[in-house]
Amino acid sequence: MEAEALAEAYHLLFPRRLRHAHMALVTWAEGANPDGWPVPDDVCRFAKLYGVRRATLGTLVGLLSRQQLGVRSTLWVDAVRQPERACAAVIRQHDHDVVTAFGWFCHTTDLGWTNVRSAALH
Repeated sequence: MEAEALAEAYHLLFPRRLRHAHMALVTWAEGANPDGWPVPDDVCRFAKLYGVRRATLGTLVGLLSRQQLGVRSTLWVDAVRQPERACAAVIRQHDHDVVTAFGWFCHTTDLGWTNVRSAALH
């Protein structure tokens, strides 16, 4: 897919507020985190700041969230640092918006847009 078509698709698939949150999150994490990539706490802060869903914003940067019944904390699967954990069963648990965002993430990752400098735990 050419860059122009990819940019047009980004604008068609995701609402303006989510796109702004995504760009701000990636830009901020690049300078703030050791590996230059967002972590779950970053996603939560930016989702709240921009008023978007954590699940969709997180998935745009390769972080799949899951809220377990009866548990307050959210579990995160990191497809950037541990891609083997982002299996089809985990992805299928999400709604259309999150699956679309994960598809976008996977496609842009294949184009080499992510550049994780080193592994990080969170």
